[in-house]
Amino acid sequence: MTGLGPGEGTWTCHICKRERPDALISVQKNTRQDPVLGTFTENVRYCNDTPACAEAAKTFSFLPADG
Repeated sequence: MTGLGPGEGTWTCHICKRERPDALISVQKNTRQDPVLGTFTENVRYCNDTPACAEAAKTFSFLPADG
């Protein structure tokens, strides 16, 4: 990625919080249900070369846990 400045052509993984090149980031689309928001989709970025990130993205949610 020659010629790119910091943050250009990179994304932050929502799971491990590392900044990664575009080619190493994928998006998991999770359909969620909320009593206020209704049905919606969360797009979770994860490192596609890190199995732990890929697995965690399946259940990750931006909404706070009940409790």
